[in-house]
Amino acid sequence: MQLSSNGFMQQTLTMECASALAAGTPVKLTDTYTVAAAGNNDAFCGVVLSCRDTVCAVQLKGSVTLPYSGDAPAVGFATLACDADGKVKTAQNGTNVLIVAVDTSASVVTFIL
Repeated sequence: MQLSSNGFMQQTLTMECASALAAGTPVKLTDTYTVAAAGNNDAFCGVVLSCRDTVCAVQLKGSVTLPYSGDAPAVGFATLACDADGKVKTAQNGTNVLIVAVDTSASVVTFIL
């Protein structure tokens, strides 16, 4: 049996961006209904699900799986921030999440926003 949290409480909002962003990019709010890729040590408000030109669907709530850098995060409540390569990492300041799974062989973490 495979366990999964895909689609759990997924809430998405349509937002603008200055340029197209790839699916899976953690983003930060920069203006009214406007996001940009989160930079190194930035907190993120959501993750891009899809993007066309300068309009993207941003997941703001629910289960997300992203690559991580540095030490593997621990399961449980944690704070994550972005790194310089668009991955997430454990941090003192950032976005508070509930980590439900860590795959160290693939270097990905699944968490609830």
